[in-house]
Amino acid sequence: MSERSDFVGHFRDRVSEQGPKQALVFLADSGSGVTEQSYDYIELDRRARRVAVWLGERTEPGDRAMLLFLPGPEFMVGFLGCLYAGVVAVPAPMPDSNGRGITRLAGIARDADVRAVLSESAVEQAIDAWITASELTGTVAHAAVDTLPEGGEDAWAPVPLSGESVAFLQYTSGSTSDPKGVMVTHANLLHNEAEIHRAVGSTADTAVGSWLPQFHDMGLIGQLLHPLYLGSTSVFMSPLTFLKRPYLWLWALSEYKVPISVAPNFAFELAVRRITDEQLATLDLSHVKWILNGSEPINAATLDAFTERFAAAGLPRGAVFPCYGLAETTLFVTGSRGGRVHTDIDPKALEAGEVRRSSEPGARTLVSSGTAGGLEVRVVDPETHQVLAEGRTGEIWVRGGSVAAGYWKNPEKTAETFNAAAITEDGATAGYLRTGDIGALLDGQLYVTGRLKDMLIVNGRNLYPHDLELTARGVHRALHSGVGAAFVVEGKPEKLVVVHEVKASELDGSTLDDIAKAVRAELRAEYDVHLHELVLLPRGGVYRTTSGKVRRGTMRDKYVAGALEPLLVGAAR
Repeated sequence: MSERSDFVGHFRDRVSEQGPKQALVFLADSGSGVTEQSYDYIELDRRARRVAVWLGERTEPGDRAMLLFLPGPEFMVGFLGCLYAGVVAVPAPMPDSNGRGITRLAGIARDADVRAVLSESAVEQAIDAWITASELTGTVAHAAVDTLPEGGEDAWAPVPLSGESVAFLQYTSGSTSDPKGVMVTHANLLHNEAEIHRAVGSTADTAVGSWLPQFHDMGLIGQLLHPLYLGSTSVFMSPLTFLKRPYLWLWALSEYKVPISVAPNFAFELAVRRITDEQLATLDLSHVKWILNGSEPINAATLDAFTERFAAAGLPRGAVFPCYGLAETTLFVTGSRGGRVHTDIDPKALEAGEVRRSSEPGARTLVSSGTAGGLEVRVVDPETHQVLAEGRTGEIWVRGGSVAAGYWKNPEKTAETFNAAAITEDGATAGYLRTGDIGALLDGQLYVTGRLKDMLIVNGRNLYPHDLELTARGVHRALHSGVGAAFVVEGKPEKLVVVHEVKASELDGSTLDDIAKAVRAELRAEYDVHLHELVLLPRGGVYRTTSGKVRRGTMRDKYVAGALEPLLVGAAR
């Protein structure tokens, strides 16, 4: 699409082409209706140059600037302003209303050694207070981008950039004490946007719409930057708007004729559960081409339920587009270019490390995350680094132009993670990213089966925590809308524990003890495992990352430390 080596040059070409076309459309739910705030390409470019001039007066190219914004278009003004100034953007989540996240935010600021903070007037005072509390006063400059004076943009001059210039740091969901900032270069960003473009067939007429967090890789690169890369339009809303009224997500796709959206697995479940028949009757989804689902692993029943439910609104049967990616590859790695592929496999073989097709009763359905395009994907034994045969499960390794430059200020972890050598009969080849994900390749399709660090080894068998969690969740309706975390506590023997949220209003006469007995019985029947303890927590009790993934390690640590406040602890019987 472009011969440019940096995203700024590429985007400014789109500005020249698209001019007054809408670039960003933000939808806010006022309670009495949906309001729209939009910027066209000319206005977005003007505001970004204004921010770049402010940054240029206070920072040097290569310095870092943290972005702290409420959901909305000002975030992208700040992000592009950083790129225009040659400053490395550091997107980060605002702390919640209870102050949770403040410590991690300060850790990110210190790790990135930020020199500036960009925000907006609605949160300016709160950000000033955070800067003071984090002892950053005097070391960082702070501006609300929506209050910068008009006309300042005229002083902007392009900053020399190359493909190797770092565009932004994407901090992964790690611990407070050990934040990891993935260094995404301009070349990485352009390469990955081109990968997405080829996979989904997007054009300048292809709007993208969703509600994902703008500071997260899927929200930033897939929901916001991809339309700007194309010269199309991003239609988006706050994650909180979606959680309160899931209908508005699909309403926006219907109302604005958006052909491409992206969402994690739980969004499909929530839409099926919460959108009423009356709301369904107002939707027209016949123009939707793809809704990308990047969950790992992808749940076949969820996709089938969503497709069947919204077929009545014209949603094409093959519209859900399973894919796979991670921050260390900028975002996208594989996608279901030829349509969604399901495979029934032998669950016992999976426990032994093999994806083997089966038509026998009890077979488990796996959904492929698709095929690779311009990236090389291998499945490798994580201990020996030997490339495994087709159908064998191992760690997923990736090589290619989308693989990021490494972790910020962490050369040892960068060398270990980003420059692994895969061994074949022909020798060793270096330069692979170790994803930490487990999967298998079968007929070119990638099946993601879990996380290496989350794998449960029980009585010598490999079990995947999400399987046990899904089974537990299906036992009673009081568990349906919550999430769980399954983990093993070391000992002789090891102890299997499940922590799960429960909705008390859905008990329907059952006691918590009844639920504990039922979960224990179901896990024994389906997996032949003994559950040492079921811990039932109130809603919100299971910790998740900003992208909605269960933080199993955190829950295990809290369980071992006795730091959970359960509604019930169901001991072994």
